[in-house]
Amino acid sequence: MKNKIVDIVCLCAVGAVFGGLALWNAVQPNRPTESMSEKRKLAEMPRFTVTSLADGSYFSGISAFVSDTFVERERLVGLSKKMDTLRGFDYSVGGDESFVLLNPSQEKQNNEPEDQGTADAISSIFDALLNPTGGENTGVPTETSAPESDPNAGGEPDPAETEAPPAVTDETEPAEEPPAAETEPPVKPDEPEVTEPGETEADAPDPKTTEEPEPAGTETEETEAPEPEEPEPEPEPEPDHYAKSLSLSKDALNLTVGTGTVLYAYAETTDPAGAMVHWTNSDKSVATISINPQGGIDVKAVGPGKAVLTCTLENFKKTCTVTVSELTVGVDFTPPTDDENANADFLPDGLFIYGDGVYTQTGYNATNSAYFAQTAAVYAQKFGCRVSVVIAPVSSMVIDNPNVKSKISDQGKILSDMKALFDPSVNFVDTYTPLYEHRDEYLFFRTDHHWTQRGAYYAYAAFAESVGFTPTPLSFFDFEVRNDNYSGSMYDWTLNPRVLEFSDQIEAFYPTKKHTMTVTLKNGGTNVYDSSIVKVNKTYVTFIAGDNPYTVINVPDNPQDRNILVMKDSFGNAFVPFLCEHYGNIIVVDTRHTSMNVYEQLKDYGLTDIVFVNNIQAANTYAWSKRYMAAVGVYLP
Repeated sequence: MKNKIVDIVCLCAVGAVFGGLALWNAVQPNRPTESMSEKRKLAEMPRFTVTSLADGSYFSGISAFVSDTFVERERLVGLSKKMDTLRGFDYSVGGDESFVLLNPSQEKQNNEPEDQGTADAISSIFDALLNPTGGENTGVPTETSAPESDPNAGGEPDPAETEAPPAVTDETEPAEEPPAAETEPPVKPDEPEVTEPGETEADAPDPKTTEEPEPAGTETEETEAPEPEEPEPEPEPEPDHYAKSLSLSKDALNLTVGTGTVLYAYAETTDPAGAMVHWTNSDKSVATISINPQGGIDVKAVGPGKAVLTCTLENFKKTCTVTVSELTVGVDFTPPTDDENANADFLPDGLFIYGDGVYTQTGYNATNSAYFAQTAAVYAQKFGCRVSVVIAPVSSMVIDNPNVKSKISDQGKILSDMKALFDPSVNFVDTYTPLYEHRDEYLFFRTDHHWTQRGAYYAYAAFAESVGFTPTPLSFFDFEVRNDNYSGSMYDWTLNPRVLEFSDQIEAFYPTKKHTMTVTLKNGGTNVYDSSIVKVNKTYVTFIAGDNPYTVINVPDNPQDRNILVMKDSFGNAFVPFLCEHYGNIIVVDTRHTSMNVYEQLKDYGLTDIVFVNNIQAANTYAWSKRYMAAVGVYLP
């Protein structure tokens, strides 16, 4: 009986607490409308309509409204995240970011291999890849210049070494079959025909079909010509010019939705003006074709399936089969090894408040930087194209106050030490110098850990110059302030009320060339945008729609065989739109959100460039090298 009374009292007490909270939550006069920590608007009270009442959406909307706007929401969400952090969960901005907050005084980062045996195993893997036994050629270029086959060298594509591709017509509907020729294609004689004076080419006897006349007799000196014999039927006259061969640059193409490439036709003809070929496309819902101003045709993948492109020249016909697939991405990448520290990237230090902003600093780890350098060299070896590395400094680099600078790391020195670790075949871009020269400009957010797009521009300009392009001046871009009261990631990480007093702007610089962007989402679906600056979002996600597994940008006005693969963290998002100034196809991969094998997917695509865009902390973190190596089928311990 006594135990039953205790149970009743406890139930009443719990009911009173939860009932009181529920009643308080139901009648509170000032419900929150926006979550600062989650960077989103909260659910609103649904509007009553007969339709919403009938289909039940009105009551479900009320439920969402009440549960999403409960009392003390921000404090409880922050407490929940702190509890999860203690339990080992790695919280991230928007569920995507995994930015490492480091204390530069640490001698060892949390992502460094824990024991010497593991470090030796990693070194052995890289040695085997980059330095095969027996002194064989590793395939890694030894010069810093672009490979000879790279059409990017000097900023412009090299002229074709073989016969220039013939002119094409933009014919996409299947054409009628040409009538069969009555005779075999004419064969060019070994020696040119010679005609007598006054005799036309049409009257000249054909040496292949006409018998040589008997020589004139010598017994008489008659001047009259003998009776002519009945002439044999003359063959049709041989055309002045004709085609001798036709070939295509590729007989098969494997593309993913949104990507594109260039297909060339090569013809050998006796006509010095060249030849006119005709293209037909069996299925425009799979791929579309259009004339490339530099020659050949642009092929763009628009839907899954197969299409046959047929090139016709006189009696010659060649085909190319285009196979287009939808990209399958794996979510929540898990390597095939047990690694308890794979997600242990978040540390609640390394930040400091200075003036009206929150700043991030970094540390240096020679071992992890060497892994990153070797990873870039492996990509150069495997893909056989130019590989560049663009490392973004973090915000503390702009501080000139000597009292503060003496307490933080020198990122210029760190980047210089990192560059020394890279193979000469890898183009290590100097980002620190141009950013430091412009440090009095708005290069980094005050309330967010990223650089602004203005900061990303100066890194782009350095990259463009390093590969032979002329960077587009900043003043040439259409400019817009997308958001003049932006609050980023720093409040979520610090939960410091002072941060709420700081404010940022989202500046956007729109590419000068029209382009489309196809984004493959984490659930496998796709979104298509008409710009890499997404107008539906006014946060940092405005740049290439944020972090996604696989993104393809197509710029029709640029050479379609100038293709770049961007391997990046979220700092790459603001950088990528500037690449629309130079590349026909830009493929962006974020290895945090896909387990796809990038090498198998793109080894035959015809990449001319690969660029790694990571912040300086990521480049000093073993986890990023591990992700990038897994993306080419090499799994580090």
